[in-house]
Amino acid sequence: MTTFLASGAKGLISAQRWIMFVCCACVIIGLFAQVILRYVFETTMLGLSELILIPTLWMYFIGASYASAQRTHVSADVLQSYIPNRRVKGVIRTVVAVISLAIGLILSWWAFLYVEHGLARPKSTSVYEIPLITVQVAVLVGFVLMTFYTAVNLYSEITDLRAGSAEQSEAVDVEVSAEGINAFEEKES
Repeated sequence: MTTFLASGAKGLISAQRWIMFVCCACVIIGLFAQVILRYVFETTMLGLSELILIPTLWMYFIGASYASAQRTHVSADVLQSYIPNRRVKGVIRTVVAVISLAIGLILSWWAFLYVEHGLARPKSTSVYEIPLITVQVAVLVGFVLMTFYTAVNLYSEITDLRAGSAEQSEAVDVEVSAEGINAFEEKES
């Protein structure tokens, strides 16, 4: 079971990296084409900016979830730098993770409602008539993944608090997640 979960986590991270790479390449190619068309050929391609918008939003939301998985997202931990007690720091990180999880669940629910609304009242882009649901799903996927990684982070923080080692780990790494899953399975049996 643990090997399956660890390989699934590795596959998810790998898929996110590939999605970010492909989207970034599409955005770069699109912007390069736009600049060349405008300044070299003194013309424009109708609707090129709407073609660039879709991979840009996918890159943004998948990138945000990837940063959440790696714990490289922007955070304000000023309070922790003034507290010398490691246990108190661990409690603060756990409280922050609980609040982040609550916010993530709310945002994921709103994103779900956003996609549901997009399916009920389909709209498309003006030039190429690309369904806007392609962008709306990016918002949902991004928030769901961020919430998932926040839940894994919370589990890790709680496990660290119980073990008495409140050292902040660097990332929600696959091996760390697998160790947490092992610990959870051992407690159940």
